[in-house]
Amino acid sequence: MTTTTGRFDLPRWDEEVYDDAEGAKLVRVSSAKVFEGGITGTSEVQILQAFAQEGAAAYVAIERVTAAVDGSKGTFVLMHAAVGSAAGGSMDVSVVPNSGTGELSGLTGSLVIARAADGEHTYTFDYALD
Repeated sequence: MTTTTGRFDLPRWDEEVYDDAEGAKLVRVSSAKVFEGGITGTSEVQILQAFAQEGAAAYVAIERVTAAVDGSKGTFVLMHAAVGSAAGGSMDVSVVPNSGTGELSGLTGSLVIARAADGEHTYTFDYALD
């Protein structure tokens, strides 16, 4: 595995509440990202979020990335799944198998996202190119 790091911005975040019933608010988001660092490029993301009581939340997303990864150009798809509460949580962001194109054909790996108190998003991407 190779590790690369960087940051990303969210220039577009279009959010729509589609169910606000008791227990949890459900939200659909269409978003765009601009990556810098080891991943250089853009992505389009479709997100489904649930905001429950007492700060609990979850989301799932599918993201198509069009970028260079450490100089290798192509596209790939990431699958996100996260759940959390005050007691803790988990997040998994993985490359969808066989989704890589161009020089990223055969890409596998996982991405860890961190969000700083000031709102900046950074990532660490552990990947392999077969």
